[in-house]
Amino acid sequence: MTALKISAFLRFAFLLPLFGGFLAPASAFEAPTADARLVVAGGIQDGAYRAALELDLPDGWHTYWRNPGDAGIPPIFDVARSDNLKDFTVAYPVPVRHIDGAGTSMIYEGRILLPIRVAPDRSGKPVTLTIHVFYGLCAEICVPAEADVTARLDPAAPADPVAGADIAAFEARVPVRSDDGRLTVDRSGFDAKTARGSIEVSVAADDRFVDLFVTAPAKWYAAPPEPAGTDGDRRRFTVPLEGPSGTAGTGGIDLRFVLVEKDRAYEIVRHLDAAGN
Repeated sequence: MTALKISAFLRFAFLLPLFGGFLAPASAFEAPTADARLVVAGGIQDGAYRAALELDLPDGWHTYWRNPGDAGIPPIFDVARSDNLKDFTVAYPVPVRHIDGAGTSMIYEGRILLPIRVAPDRSGKPVTLTIHVFYGLCAEICVPAEADVTARLDPAAPADPVAGADIAAFEARVPVRSDDGRLTVDRSGFDAKTARGSIEVSVAADDRFVDLFVTAPAKWYAAPPEPAGTDGDRRRFTVPLEGPSGTAGTGGIDLRFVLVEKDRAYEIVRHLDAAGN
C-alpha cells in the first residue's frame, strides 16, 4: 500500500509545474462540494470484488481523467488504511476534451463512477476498503478536493443487481485493449537540452471516430493530441512530450493511446524506439 501512495504523489509532484498558476486554495472562496461514495456490486467474482468510486459533481464543475492535460489534478488514491487488501486497480472511463483559457484538458462532468477491482490478501475473507482520494474540482479555477470513503467487501454478501448494473454501465465506457494497426507513429523529434519534443501520429478514421487521447509513463508528460488536419482517410495529430531532466530521447517509453469511437473506445500501446517510432 505504501508504494502505491508514494508513487502516486511523485507523479502528482511532477505535474505541479504544469498547472501552478491554475490551482487555488479552497479557502480562497466558497467552493462547492462533490458527493462521494463507494458503490459495491456485492459478493466476489473470479477472486476479486467489483466496486466503484462515485463522484457526483456540482453543475458547472468538472474533474479530471488519469492524464488531466494542460491543466488540472488527476485523481490520486491512498488505500493504506485498508485491511486485507492485496491488489487495488482503478479503471478510467473515456473523458471528454475541454478547451478553455488554460489550454486543453480531459475531463469528467456530472455523475461519474470510476470502476475498482479489489483482490483480497487472504482469500475468502472480507476486505475493509478505505480510500482517501485527492482530486481537482474545477470551473473557472481549480481547487483541491478530498474525500474519504469506506466499505466492507464480504464474499458472503448478496449481489446487488442495481449497483452491479450501475458499475457495468461505466465499465462499458472503459477503453478495451485492442490493436488493429489503425494508429501509426509517423514522425518524432526531441531536444535533449530541454527534454522536450513531440511525435506525429495518424489514425485511420471514418464516421465512427470521435477523439484521441494519450497517457505517458511516470515522470513523462504527454500533452493532449492536437488535431493537425487530414491526409486522405487518416486524421493527423501532434503530441507534445516532456521527459525528466537528463533524458536523451523518447526511446524505450510506452505511450497509451485511447481511440474513441461513437459506441466504444480502444486502448492502443505504442512503444517508441530510439528514433521515436
